[in-house]
Amino acid sequence: MDSRERLLAAALHLFAARGVDRVSVRDIASEAGVNSALVGYYFRSKDGLLSQLYRRHCEPLNAERMRLLKSFGRGGAAPSLEKVLEAFIRPALAITTDASGLSEFTRLRALLAAENAAALDALVAANFDHSTTIFVSALEHCLPHLSHEDVLWRFHFTLGTINYTATGPNVISRFSEGRCDPLRVENTLQELIPFLAAGFRAPKTAGLRAPAHKAQTSMMAN
Repeated sequence: MDSRERLLAAALHLFAARGVDRVSVRDIASEAGVNSALVGYYFRSKDGLLSQLYRRHCEPLNAERMRLLKSFGRGGAAPSLEKVLEAFIRPALAITTDASGLSEFTRLRALLAAENAAALDALVAANFDHSTTIFVSALEHCLPHLSHEDVLWRFHFTLGTINYTATGPNVISRFSEGRCDPLRVENTLQELIPFLAAGFRAPKTAGLRAPAHKAQTSMMAN
C-alpha cells in the first residue's frame, strides 16, 4: 500500500473512531506512518482528504444504484415503484456493514452528521445531487398523481429511514431479541420496500399544506 492509500485508510479509521473535528493532520500521518506534509501534497488539507474519502465510497454506491435502475427497466419498460426503491436502497444497505457490524464509513457518516452538518451537506450535494435527480424523476414517473413537491418530501423521508436503519440497528434488534435485525439486508429489504412504497402511493398532500411562515423558513435553513 502506497503513502496515499495509507493516509486514506488511516483517516477513515480515525474519523470513524473519533469524529473529523477531533482528528488532526498529525494524527492521520502518525497512524499511516508517513510524513504529515504528504497530506498537503496529496489532498491539500484535511478537508480535501475527507472529500476524497467520501467520494471514494460514494462513487461505487452511485454506480450500483444506476446499474440496478437500468437492469430493472429492461425491454424499454420503466421499472415499478418497488424496483426503483430497491435500486436506491439495496446498495446503501449492502455497504453499511462489515464483519464486525457497522462499517467504518457508516460510522463516519453518523459522526459527521452529528458534529458538522454543514460539511456533510456539502459532501452530499457534491456526490449525490446528480443521482438524486435521476431517482426523483424515476419516482415521479411511477407516481403521476403526486406533485414534484410531494415526491421530494417522501424522498426526504426515505433518506431518513435508510440512514437510521443503517446507523441505528441496535434498538430494534434489542427490543425484538434479535428477531428483527437490520444488518440482515435481504430481510430488511422485504420489510422496508413495501413500507416505503405504501407511503409513496398515499394520496397527494401538496394542496393541503399550510403556508410556511418566515420564522419556520429560517429554522429550516439552520
